[in-house]
Amino acid sequence: MTPADRTAAICRRLAEEGLDRIVAIHDGTHFIETPNPVMVLSGFKSLGAVAAVLNRDGGLRLVVTPAWDVERAKEACPGVGVVPAGDVIDGLSSLFGGSLKAGTTGIAGTPFAPWRMTRRLEALLPGAKPADAIVFDAAKVKTADEIANAREAARIAEANFARLLQIAKPGVSEDQLAAELRWHSRSLGAEDNFLMLCAGPHNRAVAPSNGRKLREGDVILAEITPSYRGQLAQICRTAVVGRAPAVLAEKYALVVEAMHAGIRAAQPGVPMAEVCRAINTVLEAQGYGEYCYPPYIRRRGHGLGFASNEPGDVALDNDTPLAPGMVFMIHPNQYLPETGYLLCGEPVVLTERGAEPLTRDYAALAALA
Repeated sequence: MTPADRTAAICRRLAEEGLDRIVAIHDGTHFIETPNPVMVLSGFKSLGAVAAVLNRDGGLRLVVTPAWDVERAKEACPGVGVVPAGDVIDGLSSLFGGSLKAGTTGIAGTPFAPWRMTRRLEALLPGAKPADAIVFDAAKVKTADEIANAREAARIAEANFARLLQIAKPGVSEDQLAAELRWHSRSLGAEDNFLMLCAGPHNRAVAPSNGRKLREGDVILAEITPSYRGQLAQICRTAVVGRAPAVLAEKYALVVEAMHAGIRAAQPGVPMAEVCRAINTVLEAQGYGEYCYPPYIRRRGHGLGFASNEPGDVALDNDTPLAPGMVFMIHPNQYLPETGYLLCGEPVVLTERGAEPLTRDYAALAALA
């Protein structure tokens, strides 16, 4: 898959739907759970609100805010018409100049944009049709560059966890650890690190860091999610401060076993639900069926990437068939009554042979003795 292939697929869908163009918007707030249709269309990760207009013939234009970011947009998107603007909707209005016909335009990104932005766009484009599926269906399979960037993000994540193991000790606060890891990931080339980090003797869930200081016997949960050139990768790791109790080591090995069952189940053509089912089966066989469903667990992984979260959650209600080139997270993250919540998971790319983890070292319980 190349960017040109993706654009061609979107243009074919526009023709099939009888649309002349698609207008995509994004408010510039980049979050792991929020897909960005402008990145799908252009590959550009904006600093502020941005819009992309793709015509059925493949012509692409960008409206970029803040206006001074236009040069970076031109460099990132050679050959694309870039319009600087102080306000993205005003910029779109000037770009169209009132020449649009009702019913010939699709819009994408409104479910994830602020209400005021959405309302103004809909007023500008009366009769426009929702077209998110056209954009995100084309982004289920990653481009070669996106896969390469995911591999680099995974490398950064592993180095980040190694740094945690170097500096975590009793008396260090969760906030200190989180700040150090964010700085460390940036020093390795990440644009950001969507980090969840907490610790305690019996965690109920993973949570953002706070001022609590580590103590002997704490279980550290780290969900490390760097972005590199607009592509996310994630690892889920667990460490114990001091010697790991036998029951903790035993239960973590069970969660790792479940993770590998999920990785083996991820094959081309298999519905994503089967990956979740394979993980649950391992845990249910050991008597933890109650803990494989809400309120204890909602999903066993998710898509990765700011541009698109496809192929979606690793969940029993997701029947998306897996295809080579998809990148997603498999994490059996699990609450067990004997140990509390445990984090365990790897990012994978689907190949013709099955799921290939992007990490060099798989999750294993780490002990800070």
